[in-house]
Amino acid sequence: PMQQDLVAVSVSIPLLDWGVRKGKYNMARNNLNVVKISARQDEISIEEEVIMTVSDFNIQQQLIASAEEALDLSILAYNETKQRFIIGKADINSLTLSLNRQQQAQRNFISALQNYWLNYYKIRRLTLFDFAAKLSLSDRFDFNGGKLVK
Repeated sequence: PMQQDLVAVSVSIPLLDWGVRKGKYNMARNNLNVVKISARQDEISIEEEVIMTVSDFNIQQQLIASAEEALDLSILAYNETKQRFIIGKADINSLTLSLNRQQQAQRNFISALQNYWLNYYKIRRLTLFDFAAKLSLSDRFDFNGGKLVK
């Protein structure tokens, strides 16, 4: 018995695609431009956020100094009012008011410290730089696993 195998090969070459290829090329080029513009806008946004956070950070340093001074004064005022209360020259309302002012000064100082450190670590996160160790955090970061490498 005779066996015959038949193999056929065909090649399709478009002679005219009515501009489809050029349209796809232009669309891809426009998409690339959109991505570049979006990336640049993100970069500008991060730069602005860094500038604002650094400004807030610098203000927080001044606020800490003011809050610490206010706390010291409120402690001094409370101690003086307490001594006056002990010898009978101040009433309980004055003592309570002085204590409330001291507690408020403590809360303000703690809040100023909290904002200072929040801004500090936000700057670290935005810049990926450890200012205390003077090294880049991105060098120690595994971008695939999202973990800090020690």
